[in-house]
Parts: sequence; C-alpha cells; structure tokens
Amino acid sequence: MDTTTSPALAVQGLQVRAGARTLLHGITAAWPARGLFALVGANGAGKSTLLQALIGLRPAHAGEVRLLGRPLAGWKPRALAQAIGYLPQQTHSHWDLTVDELLQLALAPPSAALIEACELGPLRQRRLHTLSGGEAARAALARAIAHRPPLLLADEPAAHLDLPHQHQLMRLLRACAADAAVLVVLHDLHLAARYCDHVTLLAEGRVLAAGHPDEVLCSASLSQAYDSAVARCELGRLSFFTAES
Repeated sequence: MDTTTSPALAVQGLQVRAGARTLLHGITAAWPARGLFALVGANGAGKSTLLQALIGLRPAHAGEVRLLGRPLAGWKPRALAQAIGYLPQQTHSHWDLTVDELLQLALAPPSAALIEACELGPLRQRRLHTLSGGEAARAALARAIAHRPPLLLADEPAAHLDLPHQHQLMRLLRACAADAAVLVVLHDLHLAARYCDHVTLLAEGRVLAAGHPDEVLCSASLSQAYDSAVARCELGRLSFFTAES
C-alpha cells in the first residue's frame, strides 16, 4: 500500500466508554503519512483517550481504527510495536536504569545521529531519576523512535518542561515528522500554532474543528471549546492566546 497517499491513521465513528460514561462520541478523523499533527482541547475533552484508542490501549465500543490502511484488530502485537512509537504522559524517570540501559530496551539500537540529535551523549551513564525534565523527555523520545516507526504518538510531551526545552522537543518532533506521522497531545496552543501542520480541536469527546492551525485556532472555535473567551494575538509570525474566566 502506498502510505504517502493513504492515511497513516484513521478513525471512523469511534466511540469509547468508561462504564456508563461516553468519553468519545463517534469520532471520525484521519491523518496522513507525514507531518506533525496536534490534538488540543480543554481538560477532559478526550485527547488522551483518543490517542490511547488509536493504539489499542483503550477499547473501542463502536467504530473502527485503521493504522497504515489496516484495521487495528488485524495487527499482531509485535508488528504493532514495530509500527508505532509511543510516548505516554509518564516518563521512565522512576526506573532504576541509566540512560544507556533505557536505550538498550528500544526495538533497535539508537543510531549515533539520533544520540547526537537528542543530545544524550554526555547523559548515557546517568541514572534516569537524576535527569531534568528535558533530559528525560529526550531519552524517552530516543527510545521510542530508535526503530524509525512510521507512526509516533506522544501524550503531552512538552508538559513540565521549561520554555527552552519545550521548543527543543518540538523541533525534534518536527524533524521526526519528515518521515513519519507524528500525533501529539498539546495543552500549549502556541506550540501547536508554531510547529504543527494540522490541528484537531476536541470538545466533550467530539471533534469541534480540524484543519490548518490558522483556521482551527481561532477565537470563535477556541472560546467554544474552552467555554471561555479566548483571544488570539499575533506578534510577527508568532501567535499567542489569552483567556478570560
């Protein structure tokens, strides 16, 4: 299958429930084989739930998930692991391992170029619990993409990072997106506007808007999604967002 024209990730009528509560209401969306794509929305909008449902960590109660043109249910576990790199919200910082030992758990040995790009050379003998947030995020990313998966999913990868490390991580994800579909959950709308090719805005388990960041991240849609007056401000080529309670 030509994955340059077929969606790398697609969902049709996806519904996810937790007990009697419906978390996702018939989500239909698709993302192509290359690019950096954001899921944004208020707390509880369904961003992490959708990300987890895409790789089978949350069971679908209705609808279908397709990865690289194939139904998710048809993937064998090893093949699925080869196709996907996944960065959960929680890093591996509580593991009693060195960075080098963490990288040895990757599905393929990280290349020297990847070690350099993630600036892990001086950190390889450091234990994970001694790393800063930015260092731990880079180590986790290197492990997730060492086998060069065509799909990378990251759940709030910039959370708890200071400003320089947020942008460093987004640049690394941007580089990954040259050869893969990279789908990230983001709370920082500025990062989504600056780095992402496409944004899906969720509200109460539904897709409120999807498309180019300039179209989706507008005051009207954001105010509806966040149930608050949200203003978008421009400074040169950069966008900033403010909200009133």
